[in-house]
Parts: sequence; C-alpha cells; structure tokens
Amino acid sequence: MKKVLFTTLAVAVAMTGFAQKGMERVKVEKNRSAKAEITAYGKVDQAPAFNNFAPSTSVPRNIKGDDLGGWQTMKTLYDLQTNKLLGNRMYRFEDGTLGVTATWGQTPSAFSDRGTGYDYHDGTGFIFEEDGEQSVTGRIESMKTGWPSYSQYGPEGEIIVSHTGSNLVYYTREKKGEGEWQGPNEIPNPEWLGTSDSEMTWPRVVTTGPNHDILHVIAAASDDDGFYMFYSKSTDGENWTTTFVPTLEEGEQGKYSADSYVMAANGNTVAIMLLSVTGHGYIIKSTDNGETWTKMKFWDNPYAEYDWETDENSLFGNSDDTYINDVDQYGPELGTICIDNNGMVHGAFSGHKYAHLELGTSYTYWYGKTLDGIFYWNESMGTMQGPKWTCPDDGFVIESDPHNICRMWWPTTEPVGDEYYITRNWESANLVGFITPDEHFSDMTLNESTFVVKGYFQSPAAAPAICVDETGTVGIAYSVIDASRPLSNEGYFLRSIMVSFIEPGYVMGDATGEYSEVPGNVYYEWVKLQDADDFMHSYDEAVYAICPTNTTNEEFWFGYQSDDTPGLYSGSNAVQGAPTDNFIWVQKVIPDYPDVNVNENVVNPMVNTRVYPNPASGEINIEVSASQASEMSISIYNIMGQNVMNQSVSLTTGMNTRPVNISELNSGIYFVTVKANGFENTMKFIVK
Repeated sequence: MKKVLFTTLAVAVAMTGFAQKGMERVKVEKNRSAKAEITAYGKVDQAPAFNNFAPSTSVPRNIKGDDLGGWQTMKTLYDLQTNKLLGNRMYRFEDGTLGVTATWGQTPSAFSDRGTGYDYHDGTGFIFEEDGEQSVTGRIESMKTGWPSYSQYGPEGEIIVSHTGSNLVYYTREKKGEGEWQGPNEIPNPEWLGTSDSEMTWPRVVTTGPNHDILHVIAAASDDDGFYMFYSKSTDGENWTTTFVPTLEEGEQGKYSADSYVMAANGNTVAIMLLSVTGHGYIIKSTDNGETWTKMKFWDNPYAEYDWETDENSLFGNSDDTYINDVDQYGPELGTICIDNNGMVHGAFSGHKYAHLELGTSYTYWYGKTLDGIFYWNESMGTMQGPKWTCPDDGFVIESDPHNICRMWWPTTEPVGDEYYITRNWESANLVGFITPDEHFSDMTLNESTFVVKGYFQSPAAAPAICVDETGTVGIAYSVIDASRPLSNEGYFLRSIMVSFIEPGYVMGDATGEYSEVPGNVYYEWVKLQDADDFMHSYDEAVYAICPTNTTNEEFWFGYQSDDTPGLYSGSNAVQGAPTDNFIWVQKVIPDYPDVNVNENVVNPMVNTRVYPNPASGEINIEVSASQASEMSISIYNIMGQNVMNQSVSLTTGMNTRPVNISELNSGIYFVTVKANGFENTMKFIVK
C-alpha cells in the first residue's frame, strides 16, 4: 500500500449562477449511433483496439484545499468491475474503520487467479503495506471467483459474497481486519436451477439488525427463458431461504439482468434498486429486516409493459439523432442508493438516450456531450415526472413528457428545420452532475473513435456512487469526461471522478413536472478526487466510482479504478490490446472547505507546453507558448515520485524553447512539471 497525500480541486457553485452567465448554445448535429444488445454482458458490437494516447498540456492549477488523502489500496490487471450497476464494494464501520473490495486478477488472459482483492483501513492507514507500497498479492477465496460484495457481519465482523460460475460463496471473519477468513460457505441455488448455465451469479450483500447478523443477498440467474432475480436471506449465517425478489411480478422478471440492481441497509431497513432499459425503475424496501416488503416506482418506463420481441407498442424513437420531433427516451441508465438514519432512501443515476426501432432484444443509443447528466432522487419525490420546458428565444413550450426524465439539453426555439440550437437547462430538476463548464467544452466532439471506443459508459457523466452521513448530507461520486483534461489524440478527454454534495433540504423540484427557477434548498460543491496536476494522477482514466452507503463525522470515503489507457481489457466491451495496471484508489473527502481569496486577474502564462523529443537521450526540450513574460520552474520526477532535477528559467511573450540536460538520468519513465504564476503543467517523457 502506498499512501499519497495531495490536494483536491473544489469548486462551490450555486446552480442558478450558471444561468446568469449567458446562454450556452450548441448547434444541432447528427451524431453517430451504435446498436447494443440487451444481454448480461452489455454491447455485442466490438470496437477496435486503441492504446496509443499522448496527453496534451494539463490544465492550470485552480483553487486547492488540503482535506484529501489518497491511498492506492490494490493493483489489478483484471479491470471489469461490473456489467451495469456497481455497489456494495466498500463499508465504513461505526468506529471509523473501512473495508474495500474489488474483482482482482493478475494472470491474463483467462485470469485463473481472479477473485476478491481486499484491503482494510484500521483508522491510521490500510493494513496491506510493505516498504511504503501496497501489497495485496492474492484473492480471499481458494477458487476463481468474481463480483465481490462486502458488508459488516456481526458486532465486529465482516462478510464477502462472490460468485464462482456454479454458485454463490461467502467468507466471514469474526473480527474485521484480523484473523483467517472462514469459508468457502455456499448459498445454495434454488432446486429448479439445475443446469450449469443457470446458477445464481453477480451477488450483492447487506446486513441488518442491531448486531448486523441478518444477511440479505440478491443475485441474478438465467436459463433459456431469460433472467430471474433472486433474494436470499439467512438469520444464522448457515441456513438460507431463497425466493424471487419480493413484490416483483412474474412478467417483470425478464426485464432485469446481470448487475441491474444494488442494495443498501441501515438499522432494520433494507432496500433494493432495480433499474434497466426495458423495465421500470423500482425501490423495493423492508423496514422489518426483510419480513415484509413494499415496492415504489421511481421511474415509470412507458415501454416496460410491452414485450420488446413481439409487441410493436414497444417501438419508439427516431432513426437519427436530430432533435426534431424528438421521441427518443432520455431515461435513467446506471444507478445506486443509500438509506439515511431516518430510513429514507436516496438514489442517483446517470441519464441515457436510446430508442427501440425494431422488434427484438436490442436498442439503439446515442452519445455525445449534449447527452449528459447525473440526477438525484429520494423517496419523498415519488415517481419522477419529465420537466416542462419553455424555449428561451421564442417561448415555445415542450410539455412534461415521460421521455424526458433525464434530459439536460433543450431547444432554444421551436425545433423546426435542420438548423437550430440547444442549450443546457441549468435548473433541471434533480440535476447534480455533468461535464463541468470549461473553456475546452466547445472543443469536445465526441464521435465514435473518441467516445464509444472507450465508452464503457454511454453518457459523459455516468455510473454514480452515493453515500449519506449522520447529518443527512449526501455525497455523489461519478465518472465524467473531463473538459479540463484534453488529450492530443483525436480530441479525446480523460475521465475524472467528481463528487457533488447535497445538504439537507432535499426539495429538488415539483413532482407534477412544474419546476421552479431555483431547484430547492440544495448546495452543490464539485470536488475532483484526483489531482490531475500531480504526476501520480496526470494520466488517470478514472472509472467505477464506489463508496460506503453510510458514513459518520461528515467524512466521506470514495474509491475508483484508474489506469493510464482509456477503455477496458476484460469483458465484451474490451478495447485495450494488452492489459494495463489498474489501481484501486480510496480517498477521504471532508465537504467543509474554507473560503479562499483568489486573484482572478492572475492568468496562466503557459498557453501550450510540450516536451520533445520523446523518447529522448542526453537532452529534452521544454517548449512553452507564453501569453506574457514570467519566471518558470522546471522539476523532473522519476516513476517513484522522487524529485531528481530542478531548474528555473525566464519566459518571454511568444514561443520559448528551453533545453534540459538529462544525460545523467537512467533509462525509464519520468515526469516534468513546469510552474509559472502559481499554475503548473505536468508531462511524461521516456529516457532511452
């Protein structure tokens, strides 16, 4: 385990402030589309491998705080953490300790060593540490497994549930972070699931009761007739009762598949989120440890009642991506939940635009920078309604429509003809995350090669994780294409993990579809988890946000997976030609930043920077296009983060080239950081 301390980018913004900056317009253009099969493993279409990325200059350093610590908890070559929704990978105990898990593997391509990677924070640091480096070297289980789910079990213990390909297994420890794991123990498949192709898989586990000793597990299984959702419960840790997920009707079973669900628990309350393109969005909840259940529909999918293979009533949408007579569905795609101390369920999900154009189990989706958004929901809001929109230029009204539940961008005039503009609705009810405003936003052209090839998520902001503390403050982390982190290849932008915080007072809009100008008593604070100017994170492609569902002392813990190459090596969406080292990072965020006086007149004089030749031997050149004269420092670090060289130079307005002698550096990877006027850029180079 290696602990790295660095700073965080924090920007606190009132949502209505954006509307006052003038209208942001994007000309309507057709985007390319891709077809995706609704199967357990996502899209069928394969994208070509794309491995060669070189970063352009990094962005200026902005306001920083010092409330963030980052831990590199484990390293894995296996990089597929979920097929859809992701949750129940971290747990924070009442004493402040923390456990984190991931699907881990180091032997491609079959990954016979795949299993649960685990680390534990004892209050001072993570336990797997040796000579300052993380040292998770193997899985918990004795056999190949995947998809671990983790929770407290007993007054001081812990449990991990995972799948083997033939059943579900679980391991327990009486004392968290200590001793030998006890297992494998088995959760039996229902008797009628008798074939090797129809076992329970992709589990989630939570515990309830005063001593956290009542176990709840959900999982999916499939046979020739489709998918089934199962719920298993144990009150003694040995004997299990397995049924279909409570309250789910027979005709709804096939609407959900692998990883279409997450769980949360608090006290005696347990809740399940079910979410898919073909089904309704449900919260299934018990307040008595799973004895009785209720079902709430938070998303009323207009096409969930129809058979997509045979019923023409299931067809909807356009064959292209114009906004003219737009009847495509802007619906929730990837979601997550938590439960506060009052027993209320909070949820978050990413938006998704898609259409069902022909009968069958496939759908067409679209992608691009205007198909964006992370949305918040809680039980008090009931079933979501599409907002009513008045076009700002001509007053044309688009009435509330269930197709527009997760729509962020809207026409500025009545959508007639082929050329008109759309703009962000900053007052969109429940909107809590998106591509953050940046000068590079207008440069983003997310086409097939720069977006979908690396598109393990189909929207720019996607796959949230949610947590609530004892005060009711909600933190939502999500992976987002970062407009401030452009790469030089084909206009691609790296993904970052951003966090939005919502203070109590959860009124986000009007459930009738009439939304006020100010979306309720809500406070937004965007925090970028990784410092892209830190050489350890300058190449992060950050995905798979995770967090415990509950925390205390206003300390929020978030995790994510990162490597230096966009895309995945494992799974049906794989685009990497070779595996890369993926790191599971865990970071603590305290959402209480002091006011910082910033001189807005200070500018970054380094308009563009680059290092060449690369690779190099003997000498490198630092090229800087400067907007004004300034002093600039040059610092070089090796791959371990050790500072190996420093020097200072003067910049003049215009193009500057400054040679640096590297003849005494050993062969390997290095990072060069240039700083001027309080801003800095970091670039990687190789010494031959």
